[in-house]
Amino acid sequence: MKSLKYLIISFLPFIFFACGEGREVDDTVTLGGEEEVVVEAEVDSDIHRAFFDNLRKLCGQSFVGKPIYPLDDPEHPFYDQPIMVSFSVCERDRVHMPLQVGENLSRTWMLTLTEEGLLLKHDHRHEDGTPEELTMYGGYATEEGTEWSQFFPADDETAEMLPEASTNVWNMVINEEEGTFEYILHRHGNLRFHAVIDISEPATF
Repeated sequence: MKSLKYLIISFLPFIFFACGEGREVDDTVTLGGEEEVVVEAEVDSDIHRAFFDNLRKLCGQSFVGKPIYPLDDPEHPFYDQPIMVSFSVCERDRVHMPLQVGENLSRTWMLTLTEEGLLLKHDHRHEDGTPEELTMYGGYATEEGTEWSQFFPADDETAEMLPEASTNVWNMVINEEEGTFEYILHRHGNLRFHAVIDISEPATF
């Protein structure tokens, strides 16, 4: 019995070490002058982290682009409008991308690495900064993506908020060779929206 006790104790450091592998610890961040607590984030997919880090290379810059689908629907809010995406909030596990469509500044794409995986949310706000009625919809990335492309099916919260969007799948694609960043939406398996952003050269103001 004494030998068994020593054997168990001798294995404890290895157990703790194994349990700690793969855990990413977020840095303390400051937003609006207030320091937030340190949060540990369990990152299960190296591919999610690789895609996220590739996207973070664009931090601190803004880029212009345009919708390429649909091109013939005047009722679509993006119809015939220039697009500018700014990678303005960039932290170890969070990237926010305010989206300007023409003069409209209401939209922000938000990517966050969480314990459950890579999460995409769409934040919609009024001019005074208050949330719109339909906001914070999105979902977690699947395991089928790559370091350059990720797919985000609508989550349960989105399906409850927007039943017609329950089959939504958002796709974000970084194409270094072409110098583009693409945002694509499918619904019921059909293409619903596709925008291409030129990331080969930052926008100048």
